Amino acid sequence: MLKNTRLVVAALAAIALVLGGLIYRDVFVGTKSAGNALNLYTVGRRTVTASVIGTGNLVPMQQANVSFKVGGALTEIDVRVGDHVTAGQVLAKIDPTQEENALASAQANLALAQANLQTAETPLTQAQITQLRNNLANAQQQYNDTVAQVNLTNTQDANQVTADQNQLAADQQALTFNSAYQATKQTLTTDQATLQAAINQFQADGCNSQTYPYSGPCVADFSAVSSDQGKVNSDQLAVNGYTSQVNADQAKLNLDTAKQQNDKTSGQRSVNSAAASVTSAQDNLNTQTETKPNQILSAQASLAGAQVAVQTAQQNLSNTTLVAPMDGVVNSINGVVGETAITGSGTTSEAPGSQAPLPTGAASSAFMVIGDISGLEVVIPFAESDASKLAVNQDTSVSFDAVPNLTISGHVVAVASAATVQSGVVNYYATVALNQTNAALKQGMTSNATVIVSKATNAVVVPNLAITRLAGQAYVNVYVNGREVQTAIQTGVVGDQFTEITGGVSDGAQVVIPTLRVSGSSGSTRFGGGGGGVRIGGGG
Repeated sequence: MLKNTRLVVAALAAIALVLGGLIYRDVFVGTKSAGNALNLYTVGRRTVTASVIGTGNLVPMQQANVSFKVGGALTEIDVRVGDHVTAGQVLAKIDPTQEENALASAQANLALAQANLQTAETPLTQAQITQLRNNLANAQQQYNDTVAQVNLTNTQDANQVTADQNQLAADQQALTFNSAYQATKQTLTTDQATLQAAINQFQADGCNSQTYPYSGPCVADFSAVSSDQGKVNSDQLAVNGYTSQVNADQAKLNLDTAKQQNDKTSGQRSVNSAAASVTSAQDNLNTQTETKPNQILSAQASLAGAQVAVQTAQQNLSNTTLVAPMDGVVNSINGVVGETAITGSGTTSEAPGSQAPLPTGAASSAFMVIGDISGLEVVIPFAESDASKLAVNQDTSVSFDAVPNLTISGHVVAVASAATVQSGVVNYYATVALNQTNAALKQGMTSNATVIVSKATNAVVVPNLAITRLAGQAYVNVYVNGREVQTAIQTGVVGDQFTEITGGVSDGAQVVIPTLRVSGSSGSTRFGGGGGGVRIGGGG
């Protein structure tokens, strides 16, 4: 079984080899008798160009996003979309009230700083120095007087508190050894016990459940309680009479002690204030007589800061009027009178080697966009394989979808050094300058650029269809003495239809453009270049 399989495989291989040989002979190898049926090309000289093609957009040679640098309500807009403007022309204004007030404030601060510097730079007279010294002496004397007065007050307060304490102690001792006072206290204690016993009896007889006038034993109980309460009240008054002086002494001690504490706090505050006055007077004398250079430097720094503040305020006031930064056409305006103006928004991404903007589908967020359309350029994204062939000053032809039959020449200005990646596709932007303008062209129009990336003039060429490649080597079939001879060649510039030959064949040689012949029952049908058929071959 295995032997039969091997025989079948060997037979199929032999058949394939025979068929391959027949096809190669019929397609690529002619015979002497078939010379007249070959599609021959006589090698000659011509110019060969290789190009890459890209699609981009027309953009102005320069574009600016223009916005207010300060915020405010729009009070006027002096241009419309499509208007031509010149550099310095007023475009719009916002309410300047806030900036005018800020400028007035900054100018007032500047005047104050100038006065302070003048004061610092003006030398003091001897009278002024004497006055400063007198101020210091007065402050020192005031401090000394304050300290003396505070010390006197504190001493007097301490003496008074001591006297109060002594008086209280004497009166307490006298009361302790007063027999009448002690007898009255004892009587009060006895009468208080008798009163409590009467109250207990009143409660024990259930008199709490009755109201006046009472009945039964409660009449006598109520009378006893009332009588005993009178005695206790009388005894308490007598005791209070004896202790009134001691109580008065204690009250006076408390009052004088509080006064002593308040005087200490107030006195210390007065001493501190007087000491601060001395320090201030001393510092003022030192500043005016000893540290004048430093004071001048400080005043000069303050003046410089005030001058910068005025310049900033003036610039902010100027920025309430928006002017055109260049000549051009107004492309867009974002805002109407009464709305708050857009500030500091929107920047322009520049195309390679130019001030032209990169094409973008997003609307600008700037208040106004101005484009210089005195010249138009084409910005094109090229695939990375094509971008590697681009170079500055390469000749370019540009056509426009919106303007049929119009083609304008140009040249490459620059190619981006960094890629732009969108949706995973790597492109490199290139800028093409047009060599002329046309009134029909508008910003944003789709533009198709063909860039000549290599060129050979008066070059030996053969058609691309005549070239085949085997293992990286280019070949042509040269028709010699009625036979096709496969000949290795060296190639140069590869164009769309022709390839430059730098070695292997020369002028006048005849090369075969391969044709495909399909044999039929009544003969053969030929397909190939030059005869209206399908040409087989590839450019190197």
